[in-house]
Amino acid sequence: MFIFCVEIPRVRCKSRLFPLIDILPVPLGIGILIHGSYKYAYKSVLQARSSIPKFSVKVESFMKAWWAGLMLAMVGLVIAIHALAADSLRVKSNQWVEVRRPIGQVIYSRGQTSQPVHNGMRLQSVGDTITTKQGSSVVLGIDVGTGFVKVSENTTITVQKLEIGNKGERITELLVRSGQVSLQVRRLTNDASRVEIKTPAGVAGVRGTEFGVSVQNDGKMGVATKKGAVATSAQGQTVLVNARFQNLTIPGQPPSPAVPLREDTRLNVSQLLATGRRVQIVGTVDPVNILLINQQPQNVNSNGRFDVTVPLPSNHKVEAKVSTPLGTKQLYQLIVP
Repeated sequence: MFIFCVEIPRVRCKSRLFPLIDILPVPLGIGILIHGSYKYAYKSVLQARSSIPKFSVKVESFMKAWWAGLMLAMVGLVIAIHALAADSLRVKSNQWVEVRRPIGQVIYSRGQTSQPVHNGMRLQSVGDTITTKQGSSVVLGIDVGTGFVKVSENTTITVQKLEIGNKGERITELLVRSGQVSLQVRRLTNDASRVEIKTPAGVAGVRGTEFGVSVQNDGKMGVATKKGAVATSAQGQTVLVNARFQNLTIPGQPPSPAVPLREDTRLNVSQLLATGRRVQIVGTVDPVNILLINQQPQNVNSNGRFDVTVPLPSNHKVEAKVSTPLGTKQLYQLIVP
């Protein structure tokens, strides 16, 4: 007896009667049909043996029954394939994110492996990660001219999704855990296509624009839009950030209302107090900005206030840097009395 094995993709179960069933193995269903046809054929042979004495007639009866069962199995196979075609499946894509113009120490990692990046390296798998060290940067090109991402220093960005849907839509999702990125994305021709930046606080989704995202170490997300519009989403709510506007999203909270773009790099210090070999610094910045003191990221609250204590350098000079979501930077040197 010959057995033909056909591997068919899994079908998502849409039955409301079985909400716990996520997938249906189609080969199992086909196997059941073939098994049923075999039982039907065997039963027919027994009937033929009891009623018709001639062996040839028995064989003819068996073959008719077997072919009837086989046809039934083929019908089941056609129905299964039709169901697969009707389902809105996502197909594995040939998309990529390409490394361009790396400067300084830029590291690629996946799992336990890591290596320095090189120009032209492509990220094509979920989990591929790029990390920029102090004073380093890199540009990531999103395939087929969709756009590019400029990754600033002290930033970690990971591929979360690269897909082409069954209607040709191209989907790119990148996770920024901390740091700052600036994006320039051309207008997407497919209505279902999307480019999204995910952070611990929420999602910034675009279809064609220039914007920037800053992510503090505690997950706060600042978004500033230069051109077009960005939809910031968190906690089931979405706020549109139009051109020349900005907003802030705090983990566990919905996005704040959009306000006019400030692009304000000012550092306002209200207290600079040395105690032994340490110094306390109290002040404010725009809450969407990233603050570095002595090259270390510092968290600020929803009003932009910070209160930190850091080691006091021997020359009594503390370096500070303020970066906006669009990537504008301002350096400061604080003289400790």
